[in-house]
Amino acid sequence: MNIEILDRLISEGESLFTTITFVPAGANVIRTFSVYKSSEQDRYQNWKSAAQRFVKTFHPSDLDDIKKASEKISPDNHRVILGVLKAIKLLPDEPATSIDDKRSATNNINITNTQNVSQQLSINLFLDAVKEEITGKQLREIKEILKAFEEPEEKRSKILEKIKGFGGDVLSNIVANILTNPTIYNGLF
Repeated sequence: MNIEILDRLISEGESLFTTITFVPAGANVIRTFSVYKSSEQDRYQNWKSAAQRFVKTFHPSDLDDIKKASEKISPDNHRVILGVLKAIKLLPDEPATSIDDKRSATNNINITNTQNVSQQLSINLFLDAVKEEITGKQLREIKEILKAFEEPEEKRSKILEKIKGFGGDVLSNIVANILTNPTIYNGLF
């Protein structure tokens, strides 16, 4: 039955090809693109919709090509639609997709999302631990050091020097807050 529908679609598409005509620009109009129409607009629209429905139902892997070519009437787009229909007739089997391929693609996405969430969570835990132990003024001083120095080693030594200047308990309290956070604590064991 599908082959009969396909044959009718191809046959009607071939006969509709001669109904596509160029629409010249009107007086004092300059176009940067070509415009075409079908002298049998209703019949053409019905054929185009039937072709899309057939492809969507029986050959969804070709649907994007049909949709793109159906956006605008032109001889080239009409040839694309006919070409897809003829290709389906020539090679009627839909390309096989492996369930394993779908699963591995899904796993990759999940792994990436999990890593991003985990990294953001770790950064937030660290920042919260720092903010709990120092004042707003001290935080601004650390930010100034981060902006002022380019080299990582220079930044590191200046920040350590600054934190030590806040008092010995500040650094040990920051580390303790990080290690006693349930998320970090459970990850250690």
